[in-house]
Amino acid sequence: MSTRGWYEYHVLNPRTHQRTLAMQFYKWGDATAENALQEWRLLQTKIEANDGLLPIVWLDDLLREQLGELYPRLPEQFSVAAFLFLIQRAQEERSPFKGRDYRELLKEQRPDYRLGFATGKAMVKNGFLPLEHSDLLLNDVLWFIGVGHFVRPWREYGLTWSVLEWLQYLTQVTMTKEMGSIAGYLSAPRDTSMRYRYFIWIDPVEPFRITRLAVELGERGGGNPLAVEEIFGPDETPDAYYARENAAKLQRLVEELGVDLCTLEKIAGDYSEAPDLFWGPRCHDRPALTDAMVKTLRVGTSYL
Repeated sequence: MSTRGWYEYHVLNPRTHQRTLAMQFYKWGDATAENALQEWRLLQTKIEANDGLLPIVWLDDLLREQLGELYPRLPEQFSVAAFLFLIQRAQEERSPFKGRDYRELLKEQRPDYRLGFATGKAMVKNGFLPLEHSDLLLNDVLWFIGVGHFVRPWREYGLTWSVLEWLQYLTQVTMTKEMGSIAGYLSAPRDTSMRYRYFIWIDPVEPFRITRLAVELGERGGGNPLAVEEIFGPDETPDAYYARENAAKLQRLVEELGVDLCTLEKIAGDYSEAPDLFWGPRCHDRPALTDAMVKTLRVGTSYL
């Protein structure tokens, strides 16, 4: 079953006692609760391996440089949440199914090779440091950042794309969005069946240090796939049986992975909601991409 999910990343600041909706994105395909738990484990492993201090400064520096006076209009601690999104995108891009369409092309014709070559050459030429990271996924994120600095800078897209769409494009070889996590949506599409909230606690002194990561699993209609009433006997419907079995399976996976579960309801008592100046309705419309713009994006320097 190809499940579509909606992800929310909430950053919790113990100093201000506020919670900020810092990142949202849609996942097309395979957004099952099991995968959401595995994604929590992936992010938690990276956080633990870096003592809570991931190189979020890479992304923050990119956003400050590219957005300029627009940077303060991002949600508070957007860089923290968006960096975790980039890790998830890096994991998705490492899928063995990626690049299948390029295998018959010569190396110089492959868009992934051209993008990588252009990015690496620009990073060396401009003295960009660091050039690599020992962790494979963080190294991929570093290259996303390099693409944003030198190959696909914001100034070439800001008139037509949101910063979320631009961020998404930095993680793709071409303009084509395939299965996986997709930034750029302001609300959950109608076909969304699952909803996941990740809660990111930051250090009150070092705001780029993550001290805790928890997750809440939910269904679009408000149900909790982990909490299903046990019904036995002839009155149990096939749907109820499936829900009960699935809940038991998820509970076993939570224990196996050591998942930190939490809910927005529990957090709301200690953390007030920060004002939303980013995700709400826009007061202006951005022009749509014309055929000429699309042609430029595909065959010009931005094709990379």
